[in-house]
Amino acid sequence: MPLPDFTSPSIFPSFTSLPLTTATSPPDEYYLIGQITENMTLTKPTLILIDRTSASFALVYESRSEAAAEGPDTRFFAQLGFKRGSTLVIPNAKRTPPKEQQNGGQGFVAVQREQEASVRVIPGGLERVVRVGAWLREREESGREESGGEGGLVMKCTGCGEVGYCSKECQVKGWNEGGHKADCKIIKAIRAIWS
Repeated sequence: MPLPDFTSPSIFPSFTSLPLTTATSPPDEYYLIGQITENMTLTKPTLILIDRTSASFALVYESRSEAAAEGPDTRFFAQLGFKRGSTLVIPNAKRTPPKEQQNGGQGFVAVQREQEASVRVIPGGLERVVRVGAWLREREESGREESGGEGGLVMKCTGCGEVGYCSKECQVKGWNEGGHKADCKIIKAIRAIWS
């Protein structure tokens, strides 16, 4: 499966442009992506995220309200790797409209039990995820490999298999100074979601 265009607002819409739960779904698959800023679990597991336009919204796990009697289900998020600063991918999300009495409310995204497995986490900030995703797609479309510098490509990163290095020194420099340490996990997560 080819990678989606991470710069496309129709494939990666903002929270406010999501269809409402009362509307029919668009024919093409789309993904709401948002960076976790806060765990607001009180009665239902709830995360606050920011989308690509920096708009804040709530992601509520509706089906887990039965856990409220035992206290906040914070271990639920920890087990899934949902932590502050990570980016969540919610396929075909819909916006639940606010209740009538909430003036100025924007609603929230509700996740039902049957949808839980489709919500995926990418261990990195939203800006970096979009940048790395766009880079991967560009590489994929052009069919281009890493050149490896003057000495040519000698080895690929054993973590993600995407980035090439011309030597061990080049690899260490790319990992520590070039930012690949953070990008490697993002690349692996993107490939796992869209494979």
